[in-house]
Amino acid sequence: MRSMKKFLYIVFVAVALVAISCQQQYMVPDVPDAADQGLILRFSASKMLTKAAGVDNEDMVKQIEYFLFPLNSEGKVDDTTEFVYNNKITPDDGLLGTYETVIQPGVLSKLFPDGATEAVVFAVANYCASDNAGTFSVAEIPDTVRTWKGLHDLEVGATFFKAGGPGFGKRWPRVMQPSDENLFFVMAADSVGVQLHTSGSYAINEEIPLKRLASKVTVDFTYETCVETKQSGEKITWVPQPSGKETRVYLSNAICNTTLGGPLVRDLNPDGGDEDAPWSDRDLFEYAYDFMNDVPEIDNKKTAHYYTYPIQMEEGDDNQPFIKLVLPWYGYKWIGEGNAPATVDTTVAGWRLYKQMEVYYKIALPRESISEPNCIYEYSVTVNIVGSDKEIAIQGDYVIKDWLTRDPISSNVATGRYISLDIPKDHYDMYVDSIDIAFVSSGKVLVKVDSIYQMNLGGNTPTPDVFMLNNSVEASTALRNRKGIATGTAGDNVIKGWVTIPENTSYLRINHKMDNRQRINGQNNNAFDMSPYVFKVTLHLEAAGDDTTFDRTVWITQYPALNVTSFKSNGSVWVNKRTYGGSGDYTSVNNDNNNGIGSVSDPDRVNGQGTNNSQYNIIVHPTVLDSTLNLLIGDGRVSTGDALDYIAVTNYKSSKKEGANNLVSPGFLIASSYGKTTQISYERAVERCASYQENGYPAGRWRIPTEGEIQFLVSLSNATLVPSMFNGGYWASSQRYYSSSDNQFHPNSGTDTGTHYVRCVYDVWYWGEEPVETGDAATEWMGFYD
Repeated sequence: MRSMKKFLYIVFVAVALVAISCQQQYMVPDVPDAADQGLILRFSASKMLTKAAGVDNEDMVKQIEYFLFPLNSEGKVDDTTEFVYNNKITPDDGLLGTYETVIQPGVLSKLFPDGATEAVVFAVANYCASDNAGTFSVAEIPDTVRTWKGLHDLEVGATFFKAGGPGFGKRWPRVMQPSDENLFFVMAADSVGVQLHTSGSYAINEEIPLKRLASKVTVDFTYETCVETKQSGEKITWVPQPSGKETRVYLSNAICNTTLGGPLVRDLNPDGGDEDAPWSDRDLFEYAYDFMNDVPEIDNKKTAHYYTYPIQMEEGDDNQPFIKLVLPWYGYKWIGEGNAPATVDTTVAGWRLYKQMEVYYKIALPRESISEPNCIYEYSVTVNIVGSDKEIAIQGDYVIKDWLTRDPISSNVATGRYISLDIPKDHYDMYVDSIDIAFVSSGKVLVKVDSIYQMNLGGNTPTPDVFMLNNSVEASTALRNRKGIATGTAGDNVIKGWVTIPENTSYLRINHKMDNRQRINGQNNNAFDMSPYVFKVTLHLEAAGDDTTFDRTVWITQYPALNVTSFKSNGSVWVNKRTYGGSGDYTSVNNDNNNGIGSVSDPDRVNGQGTNNSQYNIIVHPTVLDSTLNLLIGDGRVSTGDALDYIAVTNYKSSKKEGANNLVSPGFLIASSYGKTTQISYERAVERCASYQENGYPAGRWRIPTEGEIQFLVSLSNATLVPSMFNGGYWASSQRYYSSSDNQFHPNSGTDTGTHYVRCVYDVWYWGEEPVETGDAATEWMGFYD
């Protein structure tokens, strides 16, 4: 609920009690005798009277209900404050623009008997409850609603499209014109801090403006008379049919419900399903003109009018409102003698109808969307392209006006109009060498590269390798050498060429080829790309000058064939329902035996071995593997049934002990050095991983890595692409152990019965990449029974 930001304080003087009455007036009243004092409330619905060009009922006021709220001990009105008086005004003529009522002094003295001198007014005009939406009847506010919050939470229904006719899902022709007799809008007093003054012996407030809770969208279309294209080597002249019955204009994802306090805060329900469903249960709807020839054409333009309640949502949301135009085009060929005439005249025998098709145009509403009530979003669109039978985007100039005054709310200083720059979304994933991101703009767009970087995971602390920063090439010499990019202008142009807007186009192009070769001629490839590139790019309208209001920033993440990312562990490491603080501390598997399942490093320090000292979890997503490793991507897990229920995990999926030595998971996370253990037996290592959890990744999902996974990670650390993680002897799922001293698994055949370290892994490809719990909850036992 959008709360009122400002209150209207009414100051008055309480006097002797007389007969209680409330007198309604619609012109400035005569000042009563000096012996009488009272309060005049004056409401205004519009600064403009009915237009001379025709009746405009958008300012219609059928009824005003007003409520007086006393101030609490802190001089405020809070959510629980109840009104002490309310009444209503029912005008004879709803288009006067100014409405007044007189509250007599007897009423005031009874309302505020203890000498109070201030109150707050809240007013509602044309209240239409959600359950009588579209019936063109004003509803009474329920008597049970008495608090400030209760009034603001009241749901409001639509009044601005016609009832009856075809089913709810088939609204055309159901869009109301401003001249429609039954058109009216729910309004509320969004006070502006008006102070009362005294005229004679009456307190007369300045006008309290009533503002519509809805907004208006108008669309003016101008059409090119003909557009020439070439198809199959022949010239086709296309003629639009804007006046035909087939032409439709839609406002999609409009809203038919709100509250007196502002836009609904709830999940939006799309239009569809049972046509008899209550309107309040169907927020999103689409409606249109079926016959554009019923819309008046002025100066070669047809104007469509729409009304909707505001909607607040994230940029790029699928439910964001937009305008859709469906326009038939007729394509003609000239088959007569000589050159074709400049214009199509179907009465001339030389013209032959070649093809008819409907073209779907999408006009994105401004970036602000329809987020504010009582505004007019005026669009002007020129249709000068044919396109295809698939939806294409066209741009429109627009201005946002205050519905009360018809004055622009905000605009570009140079043009007096809004300029638009719209991109479907702010974040893009890139899995290829080049992508184009289309945008809609009202002029030339400049591109600024905020940054291009790749994460370097070779050390214990990941750091970004920066190529560009603030539109300047910042790549270090070492980075340039690794990538084979020369210093100087030529090399700089290579990096700058990764982000461009091609000439005479309306799309942002990211063109960068990753190096997916882990080895070249049997040697490590230092240029090998193993972590994503991140492009942060800002698009700017040249015509806006220094005004960055219309800038759009886009993030593009380009993923390599082998994608490795990392994040710092929070040190929340648990084993078998217990936290640990310091090396050498361990617990028993149960109360009946004393076989340890390994220590946990102190979260304040990482007790790694040698260079094995990383506080980071690393996630690996391999889609290709170095052929010299002779490894395969596959699932190395196997269910062990309920054998480990004594450590509070059942149906545990450990690593396969046989037949999985050369398998590498399609996506797995590696425990940080916080999970480094003392040397334990293989059986204890299985239990250790089954009951291990870290950083919100729960117990029952970790396992011993396969030989292939250890071999793969060691190859990456040998190439300084990831930190070293297997210094010493580490268990593999085969019950052999890897030794870093000779880079071999032991014994050569069979299994080992000694004690070694273990570093557990977590299958993010199966369980998901996000932790199950975050924050404090990640430090509690999360043993899973699945």
